[in-house]
Amino acid sequence: MAGGKRTSRKSSIIPKGSQEAAFSSPLAATTRALAIPEILISILSLCRKADLGRAALISRRWSLVALEQLWKELDSIIPLLLLVQPLRLASNTEDETTWEFDGNVGDADWVRFRRYACRVRSLKFDENDTIYEEEENFISPSSIQALALVHPFGPSLLPNLRDLSWCCTRDDTVLSILPFMSSSLSTLELDIDGDVSKEDFQRLLRSLTYRAPNLEHFTLSTWCPVTSINESLAQCLNSKLKLRTVTLPQYFHTPEILASLGGLQRLEELGADWTYSKTDYIEAGTTLIFPQGSYSSLRTLHFHNSLTLATKLLRRPGPVSQLKEVCFSTPKCYPFKSLKVFLSALAQGCPQLALLLNFASTTVQEDAPDGPLTLDDIRPCLSLVFLRELRVAYDFPLILRKADVWEMSRSWKNLRVLRLCSDAETANALENAGTPITILKTFSVAIPNLEYLSLYFHQKEVPRFEPDPTFEGGFIGPLELDVGFSVVPGGDEPAIGYFIGNLCLRNPAISATQTVWTRW
Repeated sequence: MAGGKRTSRKSSIIPKGSQEAAFSSPLAATTRALAIPEILISILSLCRKADLGRAALISRRWSLVALEQLWKELDSIIPLLLLVQPLRLASNTEDETTWEFDGNVGDADWVRFRRYACRVRSLKFDENDTIYEEEENFISPSSIQALALVHPFGPSLLPNLRDLSWCCTRDDTVLSILPFMSSSLSTLELDIDGDVSKEDFQRLLRSLTYRAPNLEHFTLSTWCPVTSINESLAQCLNSKLKLRTVTLPQYFHTPEILASLGGLQRLEELGADWTYSKTDYIEAGTTLIFPQGSYSSLRTLHFHNSLTLATKLLRRPGPVSQLKEVCFSTPKCYPFKSLKVFLSALAQGCPQLALLLNFASTTVQEDAPDGPLTLDDIRPCLSLVFLRELRVAYDFPLILRKADVWEMSRSWKNLRVLRLCSDAETANALENAGTPITILKTFSVAIPNLEYLSLYFHQKEVPRFEPDPTFEGGFIGPLELDVGFSVVPGGDEPAIGYFIGNLCLRNPAISATQTVWTRW
């Protein structure tokens, strides 16, 4: 301005050196990294739910990512219901408490509900859980019906749900699962625990026939006998053309159900569920007969049957020749001769087998064996050259010699997991029943790639540790050594520790567990 005094302004330009310093600071580098969506998603996917809640308050961008992770997997439907209306406890005529809406469902903010519901990909719901206010998760069926009736965005409350696990314990709540299913559902696990009526169970299965058309994995656990739902279940399974794995209770292999499953071109695994293993024996549910030309993609089979019928199955031409995994259980403890005949049929019928689990019950029969097993009793399995995992559970221990270990190493070059009768219940009644723990040294040289080894060890035999600088061998990977029900050898504990540790190139893990085999 003429005649006036010029006012000086400070330059807002940061000197070049200061710019580079600010840009290269650790805080700036972290900020730039977190601005990349993929990095932020990866970090928040590892956070606990409480931390995700805090992260959602940082910024709008963080909120979107954190809420996606927070609502991606739910352990209850109650958080969803609280988006509609508050909940209150109510009692029915039988003095049972259930949660129900404390307000008009029609007044809900459905846009808000939809925004959160679309984020859910996995839902696990168990009516016995006490997640909300330390009360069980029983939801009033009338509240679920009202919610489904007024929901304005189609028949499914969770349109993007892919994995659904539902445990029902009351007869009147068995149908409450239906509004939560969607066409995007890929995995469904149903646990019907309780006195569900035959009519309601059939109604549920008929409804499933027309829902979840893209289902790939289905698991059913229930007390209900197969005779009550046989036809409905067969019809439901026959409608799921994309099924790849099916797991049913042990007595659900009826001719009707097997015929329905046999037509599914993508079915790779037929499993057995042992959640309710003490259910009554149903002969009609153990008729494992594969129709000709069926089960073209089957690779894994779990079944429960007698040794006699199982042997007949393996000798029939059909899909058993393409099996790579077999889990077989029997309700009786059979003599060694019958077991050996079964294993011979298995080895001949399933030459590509890579995994074998063979479980026998503790119900000892009059003609059952009265002594431990040896390698000769399972010798037919040595012809399974692709075997990677072998687990055998039996009432009696299996005792190995050093020569047996070398013979196994020559036959099973890919073996990684070996469990042989380590939880034999009658072993303590047998004198000198057990494999010497010193055999571990032979295993470490003959089969060094073992990742899991479980044997019944001799309880009186104590190894003596003597350093051997010329010893060349040792388990390569981190070995888990499981002693099962055998008594851990006593005596000089440091010597035992040194003995086992000297055989492992990496620190081993030592445990004493029971197999997944359920004792009837």
